[in-house]
Amino acid sequence: MSAGLKSLLLHVLGGAAAALALLGIFTFVGMRMSLPMVLAGGLAAGAAIWLVRLEPSRADQLDGPPLDLDVDYALPHGQDVRVRRLEDMIHGAQPHRRMTARTLARTLAEIAAERAQDPQATPLSAPLQDLIDRAQVADPEAAPIRAIDRRTLHRHLRELSNTGE
Repeated sequence: MSAGLKSLLLHVLGGAAAALALLGIFTFVGMRMSLPMVLAGGLAAGAAIWLVRLEPSRADQLDGPPLDLDVDYALPHGQDVRVRRLEDMIHGAQPHRRMTARTLARTLAEIAAERAQDPQATPLSAPLQDLIDRAQVADPEAAPIRAIDRRTLHRHLRELSNTGE
C-alpha cells in the first residue's frame, strides 16, 4: 500500500473514531443521533481533512542529473581513462567539430596500438581489426567506413578495455 493510501486510511479511521466518540458523548448527555449518519459524517470529515493536508507533488527537475566523474561511473570499460575520454569526445561531438566515423576509427586504432604493447592482451576481433585497417588507409574513398552505431562502439570499447585478465 502506498504512503498516500495509508495516510487516507488513517485519516478516515481517525474520523470514524472521533465520530463514534462524539456519538458516545451525545448518548451520555441524552441526545439521540443516528449511528449511520454520525459514522458517515466522521468518514467524510476524515477524507476532507486528508484532502486538505495533501501536498501537491513537486514539479519535475528541469536540469539534468549532475555528471558523475567517478572512475567506475559507467560501463565496465569506464575504468580506463582513455576510453572515458573517447566516450566524452564522441558524446560531445557536434557537427562543427567534424567527428566522423573515420576519425573515430583512427582514435580506436590509437587505443588498439597502445593495447598491443601489453603481452597479455587478447587478439582483436575481425570486425574491429577490419575497421582499424580501413582507418589507416590514406585514401578515404578507397576504404569507406560505415557509420558506427552506439551498440557497435560499446562492443569495440569493451573489447579494447579487455586486456585478457
